[in-house]
Amino acid sequence: MELFLIRHAQSHNNALPESERVEDPGLTEVGQVQAKKLSEWLPALRLTRLFTSPFRRALQTTVPIHRATGLVPEVRTDLHEQGGCYQGYTIDSTVGRPGLTRDEIEQEFAGFRVAEDITAEGWWQSKPFEDSTAARTRALALLQWTQEQFAETDERVAFVSHGDLKLLFLEHFHTEPLDCPRNTSVTTVQILPGRAQLTNFNRTEHLPADLVTH
Repeated sequence: MELFLIRHAQSHNNALPESERVEDPGLTEVGQVQAKKLSEWLPALRLTRLFTSPFRRALQTTVPIHRATGLVPEVRTDLHEQGGCYQGYTIDSTVGRPGLTRDEIEQEFAGFRVAEDITAEGWWQSKPFEDSTAARTRALALLQWTQEQFAETDERVAFVSHGDLKLLFLEHFHTEPLDCPRNTSVTTVQILPGRAQLTNFNRTEHLPADLVTH
């Protein structure tokens, strides 16, 4: 199978210093244009499944993809950014926040299929900050799930997710250092029984140069 790892479009947090960032920002005007450009280009990939993180910036990036491809977006908690949903910009000052609830996602993002573990208490349920060890373990579990579900198929699957999670996912089978993925960049991974291989990293040809952001 072919797996396409897509970083969300530019969020308000991407455009702000860390001390001004909020727990679950939406997209900037630039991010909205990036997402539209991405959606216009993506049909050429012939996707068969579409999964997204429950963070608002990923969900908003997925909306135009949903419209362009006709695929039903499947919201998965394990695609979230490292750390989870929290307030605070230093690890010592973080406070866990609920994240969007099932009802909020279903109302704001009609037609999305929401995972059963996302409840009225929110997808993060105000848990403590997720440390790097826990995030790496989650990324490995996500890779293993992907292999179990799709390695012996011809599916063409997209994960709309986050920069840090993309790198944590890739480091389990790709040992060379990689730069932070750009907003709406597309990374391609070939998933086969027992192995995974990075075939293309950080593609942004769908964006003009003045819309490429980190």
